[in-house]
Amino acid sequence: MPRLFGTDGIRGRAMEPPLDEATVRRIGAALAAWLGGGSPRVLLAGDTRASTTVLAGWMAESLAAAGCRVVWGGILPTPAVSTLLREDGFGAGVVISASHNPAHDNGIKVLGPGGEKLSEDAEEAIEALMETASPGAGPDLPEPDRTLADRYLDHLAGTFDGERPLEGLDLVVDAAHGAASRLAGPLFERLGASVTVVACDPDGANINDGCGATEPGTVAREVIRRGADAGLALDGDADRAILVGADGTILDGDGILLAWGRDLAARDRLPGRTVVATVMSNLGLERALADDGVRLVRSAVGDRNVWLAMRRHGAALGGEQSGHVICAHHAVTGDGLLTGAHVLALVRRSGMTLTEVLDFPRVPQVLVNVPVRRKPPFEEVPEIARWVQAVTERLAGSGRLLLRYSGTEAKARIMIEGDDEQLIHALAGEGFTLLTHHLT
Repeated sequence: MPRLFGTDGIRGRAMEPPLDEATVRRIGAALAAWLGGGSPRVLLAGDTRASTTVLAGWMAESLAAAGCRVVWGGILPTPAVSTLLREDGFGAGVVISASHNPAHDNGIKVLGPGGEKLSEDAEEAIEALMETASPGAGPDLPEPDRTLADRYLDHLAGTFDGERPLEGLDLVVDAAHGAASRLAGPLFERLGASVTVVACDPDGANINDGCGATEPGTVAREVIRRGADAGLALDGDADRAILVGADGTILDGDGILLAWGRDLAARDRLPGRTVVATVMSNLGLERALADDGVRLVRSAVGDRNVWLAMRRHGAALGGEQSGHVICAHHAVTGDGLLTGAHVLALVRRSGMTLTEVLDFPRVPQVLVNVPVRRKPPFEEVPEIARWVQAVTERLAGSGRLLLRYSGTEAKARIMIEGDDEQLIHALAGEGFTLLTHHLT
């Protein structure tokens, strides 16, 4: 059976394999078997897609039939589930979400009792158990526990020493019509900000549609229109954060890592003066951190890989350019609300603007997504292998090429960065044409 788990759980078109009823029920039975009996408690939640409650119902029935005690959290961000797992003695957590994907997609994210994404070994074990899984018929999805969202907000507020660290801040939050639509306003108001929340009216079909962390221009325009101090864009399950300055400047995860890393280092809360970022992060981030005596360690793409590298190097801060940022002082997964709140708070303490604190000289970088029908190893396609070698040699000492497949979509991703902007755009165009010809 082919691998179901990608870089962030199982993802696909809702109601179609691997998110059809039979497969989802087998996943639930396999997860229950992997948990090893003893009536473990499983926290189940999801985002605002129309398909979420259907998939959650199949999962809950299968888990319950296998002896698990299912707690249904209803609509909750993925990081909320991670937080609650650590606090409440659950055996595992399951989030029905496709994160930043469009509404017709959905997914299944499985978290361990410590709130962390499962290891690849654990995912492979669950997939192996699926081959012999025999799902039973259990009770329907229980009533949602309405107290869980409030407990999550209490946790977030409790990560600050002062009660109102954002006092006087005029903030616009784009909730992507997702899982944080009802949480962002209360949190930031509690922290002292004056908040306008947009894209907060989910209808099952509008999640991430022209809004959120993948479309930060939406909140940027709203910040400028309202004359606000800052903007924050979340994604569908609120594990990403993209920030926007008062002038509309969009500040991604690299800027967040720079600002938060500098702040933690200044307060002697950055062990080893080390920050973890992925191979996608801009070379300019590495240079800017080095200027402050902070080392950048790179990991493979994916917040799980970031977290593993953080643990390996004893780092307290790591993340991705996309806005997945993990601060080990408070969390074990990316949390858009947590990240946004803490970075905005450090900006308020600095007395400078958001753009001044987060911006840095970036090396020109081009990111190109290529839709593909197949994913052979690049080195096994001679024409692609030769192109990679030629580009690597041409950029030696002044830039780099990264070629990889998406773990959640049928796409190849080309990243080229270097000091010669005209050259890297030309090379990215060559790559797009080449990959389209050979992989579609």
